[in-house]
Amino acid sequence: MHPLNEYLDIYGRGEEDLLDGEREQIAAADADYDTDKHWAFEIKPEECALIVVDLQEDFVRPDGPMRVPEAYRQLPRVQALIEACRAAGVPVLYTEHTIAQDVAHDFPAFWPPIANGAIAEGTPGAKLYHGLKPRDDERVISAKHTYDSFAGTDLDYALRCQGIRTLIVCGTLTNFCCESTARTGYFLGYHIVFGSDVNATDNAEAHRATLRTIRRGFGRVMDHQAIMTALSEGDTLHHEAKLKTAP
Repeated sequence: MHPLNEYLDIYGRGEEDLLDGEREQIAAADADYDTDKHWAFEIKPEECALIVVDLQEDFVRPDGPMRVPEAYRQLPRVQALIEACRAAGVPVLYTEHTIAQDVAHDFPAFWPPIANGAIAEGTPGAKLYHGLKPRDDERVISAKHTYDSFAGTDLDYALRCQGIRTLIVCGTLTNFCCESTARTGYFLGYHIVFGSDVNATDNAEAHRATLRTIRRGFGRVMDHQAIMTALSEGDTLHHEAKLKTAP
């Protein structure tokens, strides 16, 4: 559907309701959601950390109770990104979303699998997927009880102690834990790099919506190959974009 027609349909308006210049404003906003802002900041390996969000057994395993099939299929890309970060000296941190009776909030009401015991604290399903092998010096944050990886955890403290300024975000679900983590990271003053093909959810439109929102106002959206290239060879995309936007 054309962006203007979609806009009018969603808000229940007709073209006669549009203000002067609003048609052009809608078109400009729609284009901006798909405009990569690589000029915003430079990816410097010494300032980066990779956050691997909630790639746990119950989410990744093909027969898991909260399975995200695309998360399972993306594992080789995630593993390649992890190895690239290790080679570049970029810290890798992992999160595990866990639920217990005293930290359940409304999750069981919204998510029937959680009500039935999925990602329960202390269970095998809440642990990192067995295909991921954190090194001894890589932190696993398992006291994460909500979508946001920063809420009630030591993630921010761990990052600041290492002088981190830029977060590379991958994992699942794109539009819940990954997006929440990216947003809070931005609010806390970190640069955000969001992997377009290493974040997965269970709905394509929801995935696309998150990428568009992140791209417009929170961070740089890049595929895993572009991220790895920036870490190993320098951030060419940034330098080229800066030249194009220079006065």
